[in-house]
Amino acid sequence: MSKSDFNKRSIKIIRPYMNQIISLQLSEPFFIKNFFTSFPIDTSFNRLESLVLNDLNVDDDVSILNSLAQLPRLFSLKIFCYDCNELFIIFQSIFLLPVLQYAKILCSNWASRFIPFPIATSDNQRSMSLEYLAVDAPPDLSSIYNLLSYTPRLRRLSVDQIWRDRYTPLIQFILPRNLTSISLCHCRLSFDEFASFIAIVGSELNFLRISIVHQTALSNAYQWQQLILHHMPRLRTFLFDYHGSLSKDADGNNRCRTLLDEFSSPFWIERQWFFAHSHYHRFSQEACLAFYSTQIRRQYCCQIDETLDNNICSYQDPVFNLSFGPRINMKNRNIVANFPFQFPRVTELELTENYDTINIESFIDNLSHIFILTNITYLEISFNNILLNNFVKLLNRMPNVQKLILVAWSSSGIEVSSDQQTNTVDLVCNNNVRNVQVYGELALATVQLINNLFPRLEHLRLVHRQNALVPFARTLLSNRINNSHLFSLMFHDGRAMIKKLKTMINNEKLLNNYDIKRRQDELCLWW
Repeated sequence: MSKSDFNKRSIKIIRPYMNQIISLQLSEPFFIKNFFTSFPIDTSFNRLESLVLNDLNVDDDVSILNSLAQLPRLFSLKIFCYDCNELFIIFQSIFLLPVLQYAKILCSNWASRFIPFPIATSDNQRSMSLEYLAVDAPPDLSSIYNLLSYTPRLRRLSVDQIWRDRYTPLIQFILPRNLTSISLCHCRLSFDEFASFIAIVGSELNFLRISIVHQTALSNAYQWQQLILHHMPRLRTFLFDYHGSLSKDADGNNRCRTLLDEFSSPFWIERQWFFAHSHYHRFSQEACLAFYSTQIRRQYCCQIDETLDNNICSYQDPVFNLSFGPRINMKNRNIVANFPFQFPRVTELELTENYDTINIESFIDNLSHIFILTNITYLEISFNNILLNNFVKLLNRMPNVQKLILVAWSSSGIEVSSDQQTNTVDLVCNNNVRNVQVYGELALATVQLINNLFPRLEHLRLVHRQNALVPFARTLLSNRINNSHLFSLMFHDGRAMIKKLKTMINNEKLLNNYDIKRRQDELCLWW
């Protein structure tokens, strides 16, 4: 929302009811900083049980984390950080929260992710209430072991990435005694390394979900059977997912049929654990294997560089495509009339390559037979002024797209003709795009075109833009009458541009009430 709306709602909704708020979610650094400047955390929020902070600037707002200990009923905390220079600050603050039971901490750029923090040595450092912890870092076993030393009552652990290392915990290491659930995404450990980890933490597990890429994970099914019997005797749910090189035998033949037979023994059938597989090409050449539990066919993102391959073997999962989603990546050349799969659950679509040489009507028709176009809410596509008419027609068929990623080709710098701008009028009532990100250079004349194309645009982000920032911002802000919804701009540029941008805005009276700040290598403008 705009800054003025944010301030009005804070005064009318937040201030009178601070002691009645049970759940609070704040997004964007501007919102978070302005909110806690107006409403510092204290006992006034005495009923707050759940707090979500999306895009918290930890390095600038450490005081916010420290103040959370004053909340007597804070049971759930979710934090997403854009950047953090000190991993331990976040966890240290969390472990001191007196009644916290659930914590989810994600960061897009852990500057200190390979620096393990120290092991807990006393109960004063440990959380005696935390039962569920989800993190995308630390990625190595040494940091994970140290992390567990702070959470003796942890029941569920979810880690996004684990990289290989040779660390072994100390003998006196204190483990959570009730750790019953572990989820590991993007696990890069070998089978032996993973087995060593499970031997330490797995005795009480009843739920294990693992996505692993190391080829030793598929050496044979018997090694998994022995690991489960000896170190996870209470396991009830086993969700397995391998994506990587195609498994072959000593003669160079693929082992698909052998793997399916090995994972179909009475041990697996008695536990109702069933598996399937599919093939695909990576980087246009390498044939790869996806081997997975049938309960988790659905993947977050399927990238189809050439095409899903039906020809490697005849034992592939016949229905895996029906559950793929929400995101898929396809080259435009593969969107043909006889494409063999449909993806009804896909809501996020990435289309790569240019589309200037294709018949747009046939392309859209073929696309509609692969995806349900009205379900698409996220679209990534190349953008070029020459292709403007094609782009307009395609977006018209996806009326529910809210976030749009435009990859600008070099000819985007070509001036936009008056006829092209006139032709965009038809698009005004047919799209709901609120958030646009542009990668590459855009011509200054394209600014007005953006306003016409996306009349409901609220947030515009220009990535890797280096030239003409001040004129670009001036044109956008001067034409705000054509788009009253726009309230946020982000640019990649140097620190020195903040002063120039402020001078231009103030001298030309383009905005009355605004904030501008730097976040890593970006300038953020909010009004």
